[in-house]
Amino acid sequence: MIGARLSITGSGTSVNSKVAASTVTAIVVPAPVIDTCTASSVLVSLSLVPRVVLTWHYPTGGYVATNARYYNSNSGIAGLTLVSLGSGVSTTGPVTGTYTSTFTGSLLGGLLGGSGDVGVATAHSSGWRSLISSAHATFPLLVGTGTCTIANA
Repeated sequence: MIGARLSITGSGTSVNSKVAASTVTAIVVPAPVIDTCTASSVLVSLSLVPRVVLTWHYPTGGYVATNARYYNSNSGIAGLTLVSLGSGVSTTGPVTGTYTSTFTGSLLGGLLGGSGDVGVATAHSSGWRSLISSAHATFPLLVGTGTCTIANA
């Protein structure tokens, strides 16, 4: 509780006193925890397509798939921008508390043999969001598996 007391003393014996009080509740929106990350180039309709698959979970209860916000960048982690589910990102789960998110195709377009960053954050009904947990993916030039480095918030 935060309180303030203001006393004003006038001439004579008159005292005017006002009291105000309020309760402030703070929340901490937990960032998702990325458990695994796989970067790969896959053959789809005779075209090589970059793909990143993340498995992740919420560290505390009370959050569901619709609380997740997804990010990507072709220019490094500082350039992460919000992307909509269904726009090159799909998520399944939870299976025993773990979600699987797949970032593919045009979302990561032009990155074969290159690298990119993806991320996931938590949105609270208050409008507040968590920090972004992210992964830096390096894609192979040909079909196969690249590397992925996880940075949990």
